[in-house]
Amino acid sequence: MEFHLIDFIEHALNLVILFLLLRTFLYKPVSKFMAEREAKFQREREQIDASREEANALKAKYETSMKNAKLDAEHLAEERRKSAERDAEELHKKAKQDVQELLTDAMNQAMAEREGMLSDLKTQTAELAVDIAEKILEREVKQEDHERIIDSFFDKVG
Repeated sequence: MEFHLIDFIEHALNLVILFLLLRTFLYKPVSKFMAEREAKFQREREQIDASREEANALKAKYETSMKNAKLDAEHLAEERRKSAERDAEELHKKAKQDVQELLTDAMNQAMAEREGMLSDLKTQTAELAVDIAEKILEREVKQEDHERIIDSFFDKVG
């Protein structure tokens, strides 16, 4: 086997031409395709990350809304309970006041009836005393004497 410089140069030149052709027609398009594919995957990853962040934000907003709704419901229930307690207390006070008013009215009515009965009793007693005195004295007693006798009688009785 002999070494021929021309064969060597020819092979080297073929190798350089093949390298340039492969580089131009294969490596650059494949590199471009790979770069575009990598960019596409990067955009998709960014979109997925953005969607995930948006979903997390919506989830946090939903959870916050649910917590606020629960707190509002608890607050409303507490207000209703307190309102019902206040209403019950007011009804209790009103009933107590009504009972007290009825009792006071009944006492006042009883006192008025007692006073009326005492007045009637005084009048009847005075008339009876006047009748007795008239019979004893056999004369008519004047109004002034009558009042004096009544007052004297009730001072002794009462």
